Amino acid sequence: MGLLAVYAGVPTGVADRLADVDPDDAVEYVESVLESGAPSVDIDKAWDGLHYLLTGRTATDPIEDDALSEAVVGVYAFESDDLVGVTPHDELSRIIDALEAVDLDALLHAVDFPAFTAAEVYPETWADEPADWLRAAFADVLNIHRLCQADRLDLLVSIY
Repeated sequence: MGLLAVYAGVPTGVADRLADVDPDDAVEYVESVLESGAPSVDIDKAWDGLHYLLTGRTATDPIEDDALSEAVVGVYAFESDDLVGVTPHDELSRIIDALEAVDLDALLHAVDFPAFTAAEVYPETWADEPADWLRAAFADVLNIHRLCQADRLDLLVSIY
């Protein structure tokens, strides 16, 4: 199956409750939030490739205070064996601005997929040059950020 990324809009405070959850139960908590009907988007295994495309680093090495890195992994990470983060509503605007400033066509035109493989970007199957897959993931991530901003929601990021 592999590591999949899901982004969900949650009311302010819902994601913050993760701080009180045992790290071993973080995934169960995230799944309960998703089952409650939170608006969400699943970008499947494209999360690390998207992070690498936008930042030049894998998502397992996020860049603090970098809006493009935070667009993929969230602003605040929770202690867990899985990648679980949150972006509070008041942080969404700067991340949306950074995403909207990206020239995605130029990035995808210049992308070096063998470099993804060399950097061990998950899922390590970049030989097929999946530019369309990364384009769709970028659009989904931007749109869920916009939805959360419009609906005054926090964004919960889960990669497991």
